[in-house]
Amino acid sequence: MSPPRILVLGSNGGLGRCLERKFAPSGSTTAWTRTDLDLEQPEAIAAKLSAHPFDVLINPAGLTSPDVCEVEPEKARLANDEGPRALAEACHARGARLVHFSTDYVFSGKSHDLWREHDEARPANIYGRTKRDGELAVLKVCPDALVARVSWLFGPTKASHPDTVIQRALETEDLSAVADKTSIPTSNLDVCEWIEGLLQTSASGVLHLCNSGVASWHSWAEAALKIARKIGIPVKTTSVRPIQLAELTQLKAPRPLHTVMSNEKLQNLLGREIRNWSVALEDYLMEKHRPR
Repeated sequence: MSPPRILVLGSNGGLGRCLERKFAPSGSTTAWTRTDLDLEQPEAIAAKLSAHPFDVLINPAGLTSPDVCEVEPEKARLANDEGPRALAEACHARGARLVHFSTDYVFSGKSHDLWREHDEARPANIYGRTKRDGELAVLKVCPDALVARVSWLFGPTKASHPDTVIQRALETEDLSAVADKTSIPTSNLDVCEWIEGLLQTSASGVLHLCNSGVASWHSWAEAALKIARKIGIPVKTTSVRPIQLAELTQLKAPRPLHTVMSNEKLQNLLGREIRNWSVALEDYLMEKHRPR
């Protein structure tokens, strides 16, 4: 049986690049950037997809900056809602499988429990609202689609919070990070492994794809610095000054404070435990900074 033909969108992004690398060895994977297909032009999506053969479409693309979404809501609506709706229509018409990525920012952040897939989504900003609208649009048109919510991604193809913190700690001891905002850092590489496994199942609907544990931007930063020192990176400090989210007055979009998602459903589907984010982070940093 030949492998499914996979089309990965957003391949200039961190997750998109990882997905491309994951599935490329199968020999039947195509990766498109925004130049190839722009979600902000939904009227052109059907024609572009009709000209390309695929069995599975994986979409990590979208407008993901909360602040940009807040000041450009129409762009956010097109990229995160109307564009995904057009993808779902094309997949449904073709009978192709759709994996669409969403975010923990669909939640209000006002609960300190684990957020589960069936919990009410009440977004705190335009980014979360348009992503939630996109979830609903995709599943209405294409009920067999898989909507994968992720949080605080990190990995080898794009610098993220731990990489930035380590770089700054090479230059200064004066570091700060928000301590009252919590979620789960999640490895792009692990997400790719989970997607590979889920494509062997009939999983559909909303599913939380995140590592285990909980972190703030502050604890995530300190964990990265401790790992960095452990593996011989000459950081000047492993201590980070905790600050409150409210102190970041430059932010244009409000942020939900607590968006720690449950991955119990994912564990049950895959039949294995999901590792803690700190273990995934150490593996990532050790590989990134391994002597070549």
